[in-house]
Amino acid sequence: MFDPLFARAGVLWALIIEFIQTDRGSIASALESYTDRKLRRHPQLDSGQQKLLLHRFAIEGEVDGKTPLELFLASRTDLSLADRQLIGSWRRSFVGLLSIVQIFPNGLEVMNWVTARHYRIQFTDLESQAAMSRLKEGEVIVAQIAQIVGIDWAILAPWVTLGRLGRPKLAVAVGAFRQNYPHYLYSDAPAELAAAWESVAVYHDRFVEFFGADEVTLPGAQLQKRIGEFQDWLLEKQLDAAGIDKSKSLSELALEAGVDAEDVQALTSTLGIPEPIPEPSAAPAPTAKPNKMVAPKVELPPQLRSAAAVTALSHHYWGQMFLVDYPRLKTLLELDRSQYLPADLNFFRKCLAEPLLNAAVWRRLASEFPHQLQIAIAQTLDRPDFHLSTLDSVLTKYNKPLEPDLPDLASVPIHLHELFQAAVREVSKDKVKSKSQPKKGGFGAKS
Repeated sequence: MFDPLFARAGVLWALIIEFIQTDRGSIASALESYTDRKLRRHPQLDSGQQKLLLHRFAIEGEVDGKTPLELFLASRTDLSLADRQLIGSWRRSFVGLLSIVQIFPNGLEVMNWVTARHYRIQFTDLESQAAMSRLKEGEVIVAQIAQIVGIDWAILAPWVTLGRLGRPKLAVAVGAFRQNYPHYLYSDAPAELAAAWESVAVYHDRFVEFFGADEVTLPGAQLQKRIGEFQDWLLEKQLDAAGIDKSKSLSELALEAGVDAEDVQALTSTLGIPEPIPEPSAAPAPTAKPNKMVAPKVELPPQLRSAAAVTALSHHYWGQMFLVDYPRLKTLLELDRSQYLPADLNFFRKCLAEPLLNAAVWRRLASEFPHQLQIAIAQTLDRPDFHLSTLDSVLTKYNKPLEPDLPDLASVPIHLHELFQAAVREVSKDKVKSKSQPKKGGFGAKS
């Protein structure tokens, strides 16, 4: 009934998971650390997606420099060459936000919403067939898929259904996926991934071109104004490139398209993807290419706009950072003290625990104030023997990733931009419709 190769894949995957779960040594410790780290970084994962962590660990985990897949292969000398080649290919497995396109007797056609790539999924056993046969076309699932042979893939791990989603909820699901699985955003689309990372470097270059430096510190209100001017400047360049009439303001264009500014702000902040720029009818629409990417809008977070001083840092790899503690942190290091006050040490400790002050920020400070930062951290941690060469180990202890996820300001593929545009228009129309409808009578209503 099932393709023998797919049935074998299901058996092998079950053996790998059993191998991990029954270990009581280094694999178990690595799994616990991996799970704890993922949950601290992504506490919003629901119970279904938490179950997927075990299966992600099989692919992503590291135990004494080796992956669980490699350890499993080393422990099983009885496996055939075909089995070993199949398991080895699973290093390319990835988690996707998958939409069910078609349902076949022995499988599915799905589309990865993040990259718009299609995959043919075959079932591996009766249990997976029964579970997935309950899915409907148009439903969206979060699942880890593995290549079996050629264009055929399998879902070997638990999956989570999000149901059938309208465009607004689908746009929010894309945003949630971006937050929960940044490592898998474009894992099956190297060109889009490269373009997204390149856009981060381009944004950095534009930031330096506009501000004259990669670091700007201003009162929050002034910085908000300057960031707005910077975004207008960037938008003008984008409109020039797209051939769009820039004689009208963005607000005017949005008004003409019936987009409520409040909805734009709400969805932009939720998703971290571009504000839609409606195209005036007089201007020809730019031709969409498969790998075309659209730049998002970047704004100072509302809670920082009233701050006395905020630093905007731009990095070609880590992206844009808005930091309220950085000015004081830098001032303390500039004082070059041999002994810091207890209040200063408490502040350093707070900064080490602050997620926004990421590894790039601390490495920047280490480059500018090596002697001072070494003294400050040594006294903060009560480690007289601390040396700045071991800074990364301190950052790891404070749960700071040593490499960045793709920053939110990275450009996104055109199909996601179009999805977001459609979602905003739909939300806006619903809001206008609800406002125009007369309120129905109810408790306390006047007749």
